[in-house]
Amino acid sequence: MNNDQKLRQFSGLLDNAGINAGTALTVFAPTSDALEKWRNSDPDRFQKYMQQPEFFPNLKHLLEWHLVTEGAYLLNEIFDGSRERMENSQGNITINQQVKTIDNVPSTAFVQPDVATAEGVLHALSEVIIPPFLGADMISQLLNDRSDVFALTNMANLALHVKLEDRINAMYDNGFTFLVPPNRRFNRAEIDIPKMLSPEMYNYTRDFVLCHMIVDSYHEAQVFAINEDKPRGEEQFLVISELGTHLWITTTEDMLRFQAQEVLVPDLPSNNGIFHIMDYPLFPPYTSDFAFFTAIATNHDTSDCFRFFTQCILTSEEIAASVNSTVTVFCPTREAFAFFNNEDFNRLLEPIWYRHACEFLFNHMTYPAMTREELVAKAPSHITMLNGATYQLRQTENQPRLKNGNEQGRSQFGDLIALDGYLHTIDTAITPTAVSRSVYDQSNSNPDFSLLVENIDFVDLTDIIDRDLPLTLLAPDNRAFRRIEFGTLDGGEIINKHLFRGLFFCDVLANMTSTGIASVNGFTHAIEVRGENMEHVWVGGAYIYKCDILARNGVLHYIDRVIGEDYETVPPTISPAPTITPQPTTSEAPTGAPVPLFAEEPGDNSVPISLPPVLPPTNKNDIATADDMPDQGSSGVRSFPPLIFMSLLSVAGLVVFL
Repeated sequence: MNNDQKLRQFSGLLDNAGINAGTALTVFAPTSDALEKWRNSDPDRFQKYMQQPEFFPNLKHLLEWHLVTEGAYLLNEIFDGSRERMENSQGNITINQQVKTIDNVPSTAFVQPDVATAEGVLHALSEVIIPPFLGADMISQLLNDRSDVFALTNMANLALHVKLEDRINAMYDNGFTFLVPPNRRFNRAEIDIPKMLSPEMYNYTRDFVLCHMIVDSYHEAQVFAINEDKPRGEEQFLVISELGTHLWITTTEDMLRFQAQEVLVPDLPSNNGIFHIMDYPLFPPYTSDFAFFTAIATNHDTSDCFRFFTQCILTSEEIAASVNSTVTVFCPTREAFAFFNNEDFNRLLEPIWYRHACEFLFNHMTYPAMTREELVAKAPSHITMLNGATYQLRQTENQPRLKNGNEQGRSQFGDLIALDGYLHTIDTAITPTAVSRSVYDQSNSNPDFSLLVENIDFVDLTDIIDRDLPLTLLAPDNRAFRRIEFGTLDGGEIINKHLFRGLFFCDVLANMTSTGIASVNGFTHAIEVRGENMEHVWVGGAYIYKCDILARNGVLHYIDRVIGEDYETVPPTISPAPTITPQPTTSEAPTGAPVPLFAEEPGDNSVPISLPPVLPPTNKNDIATADDMPDQGSSGVRSFPPLIFMSLLSVAGLVVFL
């Protein structure tokens, strides 16, 4: 072909596309006049195919369509009535024996037939053969099973159901990419197609199809070229799907992936772009999904962050719905967790500590959704997380930074767009008090429990309550201790009555009314549930007025009395701990001398008397019982500190109680 002037342009196109014509036994070679004729009849497509790299697969398939691989056929053998098609690497050229055409080209277009070559035979044509798929829209190709191996009708029917065919078949300046899982892969993903086609699933089905659509053509050669100069491990980039969410495109060795899913058959062209046959369906992505497949598809390892979503049996979609807002997720990378206490990390991922894991997760989430640029614009300020913790929001150049004491988590990468918000990575995990403070620390940090701490220290239980795990402590407040008196020898036994081995959250206690609960020193306490909605929990006669204060080694509940002790006494005048010096009291100003009943001597010979001074009334709160105590805030099982945790228990498939 290089020696024939009229075929040189076609030969050059083959070379530029990396196609070896020597593999063909029969070559249909359009002349320069044929290519010019095509340009004049379809200038837009000709210009895109010849000049835009996005349409390289379309040109490549068109050129390969002219190269028959199954045999060397002379002109009279093609139209002798013995065959209906000729096979090439992309499919089959259709022969119409009645009107004597091959696809769209009549036999009269063979301007120089039967030219012998070293490999077989060449026919010079005055027209370009247009493969049928380059004249058909994408939906039609899927319905007609463009692939000989895979059926693709499920995705086509879903697109038609949600009326997206016009957007899929539209012409775009830089082409269009459609990611199409085969029908069998829908079965593997357990996707119920009849349900997806139901009216109530319309919006979700539309989102499902849109997340497989990308305006612009991302063919295999182009993606590998984009990633070619990137460092090893960073061969990925982000695009925006037609759903408006981010989508990772990754190359690993010889594998092309979209959102971590492999491409089985790449670069099947249509008249407006290409579609890839995928190994697995994609799904409308939420931030928790990005925590999963970002770790698989990129060098940003968020796998440990994703483990906390799975440990909590929650998705970010469910969490966002519970706060009725979009969310911002700060996802510590695996490198960040390398500096996190390994013992704490492994414990948080044990099943019995899942509530602490949720506290840790909520400690890295806030609302509404904010980009890193928006976070930088708000700095310096404070930011409140979903568990109620407030941290300093700072910035380092254009990077937002969360500051919690000595911990500082910078976000060097992020702005991953999901349906429910944004995901940003951070380089340091921010430790909540549920992980950093022990049961003892949590008690010691609250001045209302100073007498409890003094008694724990006095009876040498500090190390046990600070280090042993898992523990549950029923914590009487100072007011409860001031209502009782006990001797030195009783202190240890009394504290141990309030201490339990295991994690007994309020909803767990509420389900133990038939058995009660045994303390570490063997006392079994009865459990009652009261209230109009059965929301108040009583243990050993003590009312739990604040539930589920999480700690590193367990959980504590605030109660209104000391269990097992007589509380119907006036407040003692000395500390219940025998060795603790009582706090000095401030005496009231002395009253004056007794006031006479009469200002002057009565005239009726009566004797004046003196009245004692009037003392201030007794503080009712010091002698009130739990039955007449005012509401202490969140009560019973509804007072778990994270703002959303208890509302999510039902989502996670957990029984609250009763």
